[in-house]
Amino acid sequence: MPAPEKTSQIIAALMSAQSSSHAEVLGNLTVGDLLASLRSRAFGLSLILFGLPNLLPIPGLPILTGIVLLLLALQIVVGREVPWLPARIAGTTLPRARLTQVVNRTLPLLRRIETVTRPRFALAAGPTARRLVGIAVLVLAVLLIIVPIPWIGSMPQGLALCVLGLGLTERDGVLVTAGFVLAAIATAVGAGIGYTVVASALAVLF
Repeated sequence: MPAPEKTSQIIAALMSAQSSSHAEVLGNLTVGDLLASLRSRAFGLSLILFGLPNLLPIPGLPILTGIVLLLLALQIVVGREVPWLPARIAGTTLPRARLTQVVNRTLPLLRRIETVTRPRFALAAGPTARRLVGIAVLVLAVLLIIVPIPWIGSMPQGLALCVLGLGLTERDGVLVTAGFVLAAIATAVGAGIGYTVVASALAVLF
């Protein structure tokens, strides 16, 4: 029986297929294109793919990815198996060149992490934990929307989302647990940045 594909293999194949199938319109990669290509591990992979853009300073993307992740998080919490997005959001265009750039940069690291990942600590990767992941993603998504500062404000959330997503796709409870820790740190950082921005604005106004 062949070993299941690793997350990095699926993502690399996905980006390659998207590039070839849209060769004539390289700028038109949509949110729906990605979700339609994620196969049976759609939720975990979507956390990675919509978390990755937040690791680079791309203006405007924290809000877009935050909205998508917010909708996906609610579906994870209620136990939905297949992701769904409204047509208007699914048709939103993503910057293909920048997304490809960040994927290419992170794939080597992802492959190194995968050398030590495996299905383990089943309790932390089971149905209850999956719903807790949904709640964590919900909080991270809200932070991306209300504190849309590329890189400085979104990188901690992006990192936590990628680890949580990798833990789900590889069914690795240790990674899921690490993702919860990173999500807590990202929440504290995001809340701190948000408080600083609001306090600074109030100080200027009053």
